[in-house]
Amino acid sequence: MARTVKEWQGRTDDSKAPPRVRQKIFDRDAGKCHLCGHAIKVPGETWDLDHIVALINGGENRETNLAPAHKHCHLAKTALDVGEKSKVAAVRQKHTGAKFAKSKLAAKKDRPGWQDPFPDLPKPRLFVEADR
Repeated sequence: MARTVKEWQGRTDDSKAPPRVRQKIFDRDAGKCHLCGHAIKVPGETWDLDHIVALINGGENRETNLAPAHKHCHLAKTALDVGEKSKVAAVRQKHTGAKFAKSKLAAKKDRPGWQDPFPDLPKPRLFVEADR
């Protein structure tokens, strides 16, 4: 029987692929983990459908972006994806000015043995109460 839909696509990012789609993807990749390349032994080994381009990094929840992966390979890749996302977010915040880099002076103050080069100068008052 021919498929009426070209490709399965999840309605949301949380939608799980139905069993028929899992089987189709497993058969398409000849039962091999797309991360390590080793065969997945179906009866005794657990496997997941992994997003090739992670959802948090802009991937889509669709059949062409899914591939079988061993459970342990999938966990390791997920950790790398989260690390990549946090690095990209940090760089983006720095470039857009949402997060400022620490000043060199503040870094020096944290060092042991640091002394204020101008101890006698009055410290600036940032807030002054108005006379009533």
